[in-house]
Amino acid sequence: MDRLDFSLGRLLVLSVLIGAIWLSINAPLDGALNWYLTFAWSFFLPLVLIGLLGGARVRDRLTSRYEGQVSDLVIFLIPTVARRDVLPALHRVVDSVLLYAPANLRRFRVDLVVDEGSDGIPELEAVYGDHPLVRILVVPKEYETPGGAIHKARATHYALLVRDAEGESGPDVFVYHLDDDTGVGGDTISSIAEFIADDDGTYDLAQGVLAFPHHLASSTFCAYADSIRPGDDVTRFRFFTGVLGKPLGGLHGEHLLVRASVESEIGWDFGGTKVEDAHFAMRFAARGHRSKALDSCSYGASPSSLRDLITQRRRWASGLIQLIFDRSIPLRTKPFIAYSVLLWITGFFYHPVLMLALASAVGPGANTSPVLAVVTPIWAVNLAFILTQYLEGLRVNLATTQGRPRRLRAALLMIPGFYVFTAVEAYAAALGLKDAILGRRDFQVIRKPV
Repeated sequence: MDRLDFSLGRLLVLSVLIGAIWLSINAPLDGALNWYLTFAWSFFLPLVLIGLLGGARVRDRLTSRYEGQVSDLVIFLIPTVARRDVLPALHRVVDSVLLYAPANLRRFRVDLVVDEGSDGIPELEAVYGDHPLVRILVVPKEYETPGGAIHKARATHYALLVRDAEGESGPDVFVYHLDDDTGVGGDTISSIAEFIADDDGTYDLAQGVLAFPHHLASSTFCAYADSIRPGDDVTRFRFFTGVLGKPLGGLHGEHLLVRASVESEIGWDFGGTKVEDAHFAMRFAARGHRSKALDSCSYGASPSSLRDLITQRRRWASGLIQLIFDRSIPLRTKPFIAYSVLLWITGFFYHPVLMLALASAVGPGANTSPVLAVVTPIWAVNLAFILTQYLEGLRVNLATTQGRPRRLRAALLMIPGFYVFTAVEAYAAALGLKDAILGRRDFQVIRKPV
């Protein structure tokens, strides 16, 4: 991956095209549906403006080219369920660190964190047990955090306590978080070293772009649907983490670099949350710490099936809703994440296809226009922005894909696919809302493609 980008030119062209088509086929109408849509489809505007500010900052930005070496210790932390179906992806991830890290890091280690009794421990010990740069931390079955953290948060907090006990929680130690299916590249390591080389104590956290190369995907549908994730990273996430310097839009649990002393201060003991990364982001911001962006990508795999994708998004939505109502998190950190989640979980109630079908059902003369023509440009920009997020995310994913992907065909497929992918996202978020209302706390770990 050579550069990050968000095409303001493409956004402008799409906005004009969408606005012209809308005005040509729909005259303003003073109906109940039109009044509803005038407000519902305009409600995206704050999100779009924030995304545009983030996208403007990343426009045509090169990925890190730092060639120096740094001496501060970097710990690559990889919690894993270590199931046998996960091991091929995990090997790919660990091997990517061992391959690329020496170029810029004089001192580093990979910490694999697994629960006692996990199926894959014997294989991990056979492959990495004697490796001087890999450590396998086994979380005892009886281990419990004071707050009752579960799954990944429990494992991550255990690793933190081990580092504390071993004196590896100073300000000159950095923890880089990875999932067990998310590898690194040369740009990833370069950006980590660049962050450390420039460190003057101002920033305690950094995050970059999550890329999902198509050659790692076992589901074409999920590969295209996951275009939204890097598209979101170069816009909304970039604004909060890199421009504002406070991750009030949340964080990802991978491609995340944190100063060890700050991580030790905050911890990962957030109870039974399903979104420990977002909890950490809110507490990080509430304590006044600052963040910046990494000009690099990590390289992960999209879910293996549509069912897994829905399960993943459902868990995120449910966890974020629970976070919003968590009284332990300061209210001042929640407004934007609450706004984003509201847009997500109500997606079905304003999805364009559903609204067009509803207008057709109302009868002749009904349409989906606003009550005032002046609102149409707002709608056009909103729709064009979200479509551009998908297209830019697709560009990132294809740029990191091995071989010669057919980019024009992929972009053309994305335009009709966009309406399907957004419907799936809305459906998964609605299921997450249901889980949150019913108080369901189950945590499903999806399959990991090789």
